[in-house]
Amino acid sequence: MLKIFLWGTGYIAEKLWNECQTLNQYELLGFIDNNSKKQGNIFKGLKIYSPNILRECEVDYIVILTDFYDEIYQQIIDVYPEKKDIIVNKNFFYQRSLLKRYEGVVDPEKAEVLNYIKNNGLDIFNYKFSKKYKNILIELHFDIENGMYYTIYENKRLYFSKKLDCKKKIVDYYRYILMEQDPLSPHRYLTDTFKVEDGDVVVDVGAAEGNFSLEVVDKVSKLYIIETDIDWINALKLTFKDYLDKVIIIQKFISSYDDDNFVTLDSLLHESVNFIKMDIEGNEWDALQGAKELIRRSKKLKCAICSYHSDFDKILIENFMDQNNLNHFTSDGYIWFPLTVRQNYVSTCLNRAIVRGEKGNHI
Repeated sequence: MLKIFLWGTGYIAEKLWNECQTLNQYELLGFIDNNSKKQGNIFKGLKIYSPNILRECEVDYIVILTDFYDEIYQQIIDVYPEKKDIIVNKNFFYQRSLLKRYEGVVDPEKAEVLNYIKNNGLDIFNYKFSKKYKNILIELHFDIENGMYYTIYENKRLYFSKKLDCKKKIVDYYRYILMEQDPLSPHRYLTDTFKVEDGDVVVDVGAAEGNFSLEVVDKVSKLYIIETDIDWINALKLTFKDYLDKVIIIQKFISSYDDDNFVTLDSLLHESVNFIKMDIEGNEWDALQGAKELIRRSKKLKCAICSYHSDFDKILIENFMDQNNLNHFTSDGYIWFPLTVRQNYVSTCLNRAIVRGEKGNHI
């Protein structure tokens, strides 16, 4: 049984303890924390030690459970360089479970991902392209008048939510967005052949910062941007302030029914559309139930629907498309995403990120 020290006693440690189902497969030696006030106390039934404990104990792995992995990693190897190869990140336990699940797999796409995970640890995007975004330089600007940060994306200002209340959070967030939409990413909404055409009517459901919409805004004849978070709404209004002639920003939860808080796409939109992008944290299938009439009357239509927020989303979305006369295929590659919904466990599956649907003379 592997001997493990867990470094960190904050939110990440709490979350791991509550959600990871395989901790009993390891000999947990205790927690380590730099905070001297915590040292000597008990956390989750285990003692909290100072980093000096690493001088005294034999250990197989040190699992860093903080958002400051790089800093803690450097701290450890500065004092214990011989432990360099046993320092792992917060996804260590899920990595081992995932590799065990897919042991002996022959599918070449999955084998590529699994080989990367073996050699680099587990992350959301387990491909070489992701490494170039780790330290990519991000140039931020501050709009004094509106009190918001922005960057230049597609030669336009892209504003950020005030909830991202420091430059580090914005930079980390934006690096992830760039990684997510890299041409080699499994999460790329568009490709060279699956794209928004000139004059299209587009619906962006779950816009967040609006990078997808900003990428296509110059092409479209009309663009519906749908987002629920008021802080993102405020940022979107600034990002698209020069496009008010064709951009409509809507603050609504999209669902399969209508009430004071939720609305269907069928009741919201009364014209044909050409492209629907949907990324709403696992509620995509439910939202599609309220878009059947919109899809029926839209004769020339493409859809890019996220399918990774739960392990069974891809099947549900593909079944919906079969029932509503949409030819479909998935994005290439696989994604691992721990923040699942509608299931009370952290996924140890590799999932397709996007189901793309088409009908009409796109095909």
